[in-house]
Amino acid sequence: MVTSGIELTNTDIFIRIALSLVAGIVIGMERGGKSQPAGIRTHSVVCVAACLIMMTNEFVSYKFGAGDPTRLGAQVVSGVGFLGAGTILVTEKKKVTGLTTAAGIWGSAGIGLAIGVGFYQGAVLAAISIWGVISMFQPLKMYLQKRSKVMELYIVVNSTEAYNRVLVYCAENRIRITDSRTAFGEANQSRIQYFDVPEKKIASFVTLELAGSFEHLRLMEEISNIAGVIYVEEISE
Repeated sequence: MVTSGIELTNTDIFIRIALSLVAGIVIGMERGGKSQPAGIRTHSVVCVAACLIMMTNEFVSYKFGAGDPTRLGAQVVSGVGFLGAGTILVTEKKKVTGLTTAAGIWGSAGIGLAIGVGFYQGAVLAAISIWGVISMFQPLKMYLQKRSKVMELYIVVNSTEAYNRVLVYCAENRIRITDSRTAFGEANQSRIQYFDVPEKKIASFVTLELAGSFEHLRLMEEISNIAGVIYVEEISE
């Protein structure tokens, strides 16, 4: 039987599995530290499994000398999507969360495939880059967000009069409301459990366009001091 490729040695296998495990741990630590649904274990398993699948491809190609050595790897890239989908959630405030975690899982699979085929340089550089993006860029994102002229708030008030006072405040400070979604009845208790909240309340999601360099924290403090306002929170990604 004619064979092709290079046989994997025990050293090759050990190095590839160990390196993929380290890469998965590094990426997973950042996500797990932010209490995301997919942390160290998920990223590590995905990365190691992808590495194993790629090595299995290489082994099959060497042993049988036939078949497409990229087929299993292609299935990993598409199949890992179901894991990513499980981390993407829509919160009670209609905000989508978990996109970065899903991207991290997909990236871990790609790194595992690269290590599995022996492309160490690309895998290491990708692991460092992904870790840097999802950890070090967070302060930059928060810096830009705090200085943004667009702001979205989750506001809970105890009456329509209180809500109208919020609208008057915005008008007086040249703050334009570009979008507003209001719900009457029970608001999210988990977000306001530390407050003495009446049974009947109004919860509203408002998107504001600020005038000049209005500080977000100052705006939230001033709105929270309006009579009838129970809770104010800035919505972020």
